[in-house]
Amino acid sequence: MDAVGLRELYDHHAWSMDRLLARALEVPPKRTAEPSRPDGLSLRDTLAHIVSAEGRWLRRFQRREEHVRFRPDSVAGVASGWMALQAEVRTFLADLEPADLGRAIERDPGPRDRGTLAAGITHVLMHSAQHSAEAAELLTRLGYSPGQLDYMEFLDMRELDLPFHRSP
Repeated sequence: MDAVGLRELYDHHAWSMDRLLARALEVPPKRTAEPSRPDGLSLRDTLAHIVSAEGRWLRRFQRREEHVRFRPDSVAGVASGWMALQAEVRTFLADLEPADLGRAIERDPGPRDRGTLAAGITHVLMHSAQHSAEAAELLTRLGYSPGQLDYMEFLDMRELDLPFHRSP
């Protein structure tokens, strides 16, 4: 995967998150905080986890040691954190050079947990896709379906020049 492809996949991820957050903001706040998943997490917690994990990985990619706790108490707080993080990630991705993608990153101490920057970015996108699907399912059960989040839907919206970078 090259930097151009990773940026396009990130565009899809951002489009999906914007749609999820826009719908989640319509749900009464009390319902977004109710444990809804088998693991006891709520819709708000699921969306916050996506943003939090992406932020932790970005700091790892940037070789920053900051440990920032992201624990918003509302979907609006998640949306605010998402908008700030998205701007940081886009700047990071825009500055990527082809040689950067093969750079080793450390996940955790130990030889088993090494990977390349390209693999790390791909992991973040796939991790987000998993939890976005869970959030979409929770929203649908609450009566607030985000609609199609498929990659092809994203490409169709972009091709038709419809807004796909909606801010929540």
